[in-house]
Amino acid sequence: MSITKTTNGTYQIDISSGYSPVTGKQKRIKRKGFRTKKEALQAEQEIRLVEFHENRYGTTITLNSLYQLLKKEDTLNNRKESYINRQENNYNRHIKTYFNEVDVKTYADFYDFREHLKQKSHKREKNKGLSNNTINKIIILLKKIIDVGIRKGYYRDNPVKLLRKLPTSKKEISYWTIQEFQQFKSLFTPEEYPIQLFFTILYLTGLRLGEGLALTWADVDFHKATIRINKTAHRRNGKNIIDTPKTSSSNRIISINRKLLEELAEWQNRQKELLSDFTKDFNNLQVIQSQPIEIGKNTIEKVYKQVLKRDSSLKPIRIHDFKHSHASLLINQGEDYLIVKERLEHSSITTTIDTYSHLYPSKQKELADKLDCLYLYKETIRNHS
Repeated sequence: MSITKTTNGTYQIDISSGYSPVTGKQKRIKRKGFRTKKEALQAEQEIRLVEFHENRYGTTITLNSLYQLLKKEDTLNNRKESYINRQENNYNRHIKTYFNEVDVKTYADFYDFREHLKQKSHKREKNKGLSNNTINKIIILLKKIIDVGIRKGYYRDNPVKLLRKLPTSKKEISYWTIQEFQQFKSLFTPEEYPIQLFFTILYLTGLRLGEGLALTWADVDFHKATIRINKTAHRRNGKNIIDTPKTSSSNRIISINRKLLEELAEWQNRQKELLSDFTKDFNNLQVIQSQPIEIGKNTIEKVYKQVLKRDSSLKPIRIHDFKHSHASLLINQGEDYLIVKERLEHSSITTTIDTYSHLYPSKQKELADKLDCLYLYKETIRNHS
């Protein structure tokens, strides 16, 4: 038997599944320390499915076993680590805690789960519920998990597909004008300068939070006055993890203004003085780093919240809205959609237009004026005929 009870009262599993065609060795996995026989049975089922790829049609399977297989598939398909981490957070926080190893098969099971999500409070804002957009993403993940069950023969169809997407409204973007941004900058203390510089970079370039954190001096070309964006940073187990950008279009080189270039050059000299005792590899230092330890997302968010509290008259925006603020800055400078698209790494000009068309009132006015001119021209021709 693959499951046995040990002398200390716990259970262990010892599973074999033929021989490897490559090494000729027996495929065997041993695991110990299961408190109950039920836990051992679930572990055996998961190992047979995920590790040995066994398919026993007609037997039940837990969502957790299917999710583990999905996760393994995503890893083999080279999905980004940040993507897998976000997916795991959603699974652990919402799906796993609800179903709790229960075998589910019917549309009603999944419909009840979605109704549960509608009543669930936001993790950070307890008086606020999950948005429809968030719920839709969780349901999409659930659909992917059941799709694995179909491929493995545990489900004949996917009842999650019958759930219609909840309606979502287009979010109204928030942004700061240049005056509001200058007001924000004035709230920093001298000791917080590296964080102030970080937000200056975001505002004047349109970089994402992760892209700004991943920026090193090797990415800054002082001769051409450009920066290269080819990576992003996210936090995992207390460490900055460097990954490829969100999409292929996120790889880009953008020009930066002279004042920002001068500020970066001055800070680079100061940074060398601060960190010369700790490293000689300045080229690969994080641009905003002021200590031997890199600055991470949590530090940025913490300081940002503290700074915003220093002036209640300043309209609060999200860090992601610095990207929208940069787009607004470009539009007010008279730049067209194509320039905005290139700097903000949109894969399609349609995305740019859909997102920022309402910030182009001057273009609408120009069109109206042209139509007036056309009308007046026709009137003039008629009067002289």
